[in-house]
Order: sequence, then C-alpha cells, then structure tokens
Amino acid sequence: MKYPHDRFDDFPASLKRRGAHRAPRGRGSKLASWLIAVASFVLLVGIGVGVMWMIDRQVQFTSQVAESTAPETTAAETAQPETTPTPEAPVATQDPNINVTVLNGAGVSGLAGTVADTLTADSWNVGTVTDADNTDYGTTIVAVNSEADMGAALGVVEALGIGEAVVDPAVAQPGELVVIVGADGTSLLG
Repeated sequence: MKYPHDRFDDFPASLKRRGAHRAPRGRGSKLASWLIAVASFVLLVGIGVGVMWMIDRQVQFTSQVAESTAPETTAAETAQPETTPTPEAPVATQDPNINVTVLNGAGVSGLAGTVADTLTADSWNVGTVTDADNTDYGTTIVAVNSEADMGAALGVVEALGIGEAVVDPAVAQPGELVVIVGADGTSLLG
C-alpha cells in the first residue's frame, strides 16, 4: 500500500532532530551524566558526614549528666585521699578434704615417700606417690587448681618448710593439690 508523501518523509539536513526524532547522544553527553551523578553522590555523603560530626560534637550525654548530678564538695572533703581495700593474701590452712599427690621431681630415690610421710604425719590426705614427668625440678612446687585452694597450698609449703605455692590448672585438678618435690627437698631426707 502506498501512502501519500508528507512532511515526515523528508529527513532534515542536520542530525539535530527534535521531538521523537532525537539524534544519538554523544560521548561528552554520556560522560557529563556520569560526572553529575558522581558529584551529587559525593556532595550528599559529605553533607551527611558533616552533619553527623556536628551532632556528635554537640550531643554528649555522659559529661552533661556527670556534671549536673555531681554534688559539690568542700576543700576538706577533697583533701582526704580515698583508700582502696587491698585484697587479703591467702592464709596457710589445712584442708583434710583435699587430695594430695606427691611427685618426685628430683630423681632422688625415696624423696617422694619421705615427703608423703611428713604430710601424712601432719594430717594431710596423701593419695598418690610416684615419679614426676621429669627429674630436673630445682624447687619444690605445690600446685592447686584455683585461688580458692591457695590457702591449702600455703599450708603444705609451711608443713614442709620448702617450696612455692602456685595456681596451675594444667597440673592440679579441682579438689587436688600436687606436690612436685624438687632438688631442694633433699634436705628433708635428713
């Protein structure tokens, strides 16, 4: 079918068309759109950061509340230093419910047995008496599992007259006291 010739059949001489017949966008036009979008994003983020910074500087709850609720003190009250209670050091005790294991850590024959006899005579509940994992202990170690049993460890150190009380959960289980007799224990062989 043939239609009569009209004004839409003629193309304009230039590509700068108007309306529905637009010319294709150039590279500069596409780049300008992206630059405007990026600049807008940076501007909005910058404004947001600036506003948050201003709010953070102006709104401080802790210092305002502390200043308003703090009572006024006189010079005499501020002149006295505050004393902080110091934690009390554990006191040497004897706990008959704690199981004592004696290990020979010096490699001297009969040393663990002598220490076990000394502790048994002092009413300690001695269970296992054997050799330690190695024989190069220079100092006797009395190990407990927690600070709660430290008094019992100090009691053993006091009963033997040698050693160092330590908290070592890797050596002693809960409710257990382990004495690893070192070379200093040879003085007990007498």
